[in-house]
Amino acid sequence: MTPASLAAPAISRQADDDPHQHSAPSSNSQLLQLVTTSGLSSAVAMTIFNRGLAATACSESQWKGYLAAPESPRYIELSAEQLAHGVHQFARIGVQRELAYGMCAG
Repeated sequence: MTPASLAAPAISRQADDDPHQHSAPSSNSQLLQLVTTSGLSSAVAMTIFNRGLAATACSESQWKGYLAAPESPRYIELSAEQLAHGVHQFARIGVQRELAYGMCAG
């Protein structure tokens, strides 16, 4: 995975008309659980997430969008690649997705 592949995606909002859409946890909700479980401030968590991303690191505004509720105008969809990067970075400090979300990483 290269830093260029983790560039911020275009802003995307989830559609509310599909009741089955929310059956699997979103990348955003999994990232939020990692941040919450870590006990770190949002700023420190963003720094950990941005490790290794160089020029494609997310800004504070993007970070807040990743952690925002899906119905929020600030919401920015987090890609699976970005989540995988975040999971890897948080694992380096001992925060595992299995513990954070109560499920097996896949």
